[in-house]
Amino acid sequence: MVTKAQKEIKDLNQQTLFQKAEIKKRYMDKTLERTSRIRKRFAKKYINYLNQSLSSTLLKGKELALSIKNRLIRDLITMINSLISERINKNYAGYINYLIESIKKIKPNLEKHQDAEFIFNSKDYGYFLSNYSKLENIFKKSVEIHEDPDDFIGGFKVILGGGLISYDFTISNLIEKNIVSIQIEISKIISNIEIKSIEDKFDDFIQIQKNKITEVLRNYDQIQI
Repeated sequence: MVTKAQKEIKDLNQQTLFQKAEIKKRYMDKTLERTSRIRKRFAKKYINYLNQSLSSTLLKGKELALSIKNRLIRDLITMINSLISERINKNYAGYINYLIESIKKIKPNLEKHQDAEFIFNSKDYGYFLSNYSKLENIFKKSVEIHEDPDDFIGGFKVILGGGLISYDFTISNLIEKNIVSIQIEISKIISNIEIKSIEDKFDDFIQIQKNKITEVLRNYDQIQI
């Protein structure tokens, strides 16, 4: 009787152990499944974060490159204007010859119109006012000259047809026209520098982030154990 009871208790204990083991196994399976889902979700979010960071890095790189390019062009225009102004002051006679030759070149087009007004800066206006014959000798007739209220470095403007047509031969305008080719070259240089810089920075950034995500997942696995 006692032996039978002991056997039944032993069988019951074994059955209980099996049930506990089964419960623990199911719990561990669910835990591993939940852990796997969390890892995948975490990795997916981190990949999205990296993609967003890449877009942000590229955008900032382009904004920086554009800012540098614009600053270089502004500085270049300022430098050219300053250099030309300095050369005009040092050799004003040579500059006047340049103006006269420039006017002679456009003379055939101007002769098609009844009247032509020349607009000069204050210094050049004063010169041609005192040396008006230089213009008369070119056109063989009187031409109007005026002083521009907005002073400029040099060159001149021409107004035809009572203001209906105008041409800008100022030095500043010539610089602006020719600066386009310089802008293209600067853009090429900046673009190459920008791409290399972004590639280097992003490679470093990606490696750092990979190390971080590996460390986080490793720590998470240790917690689960």
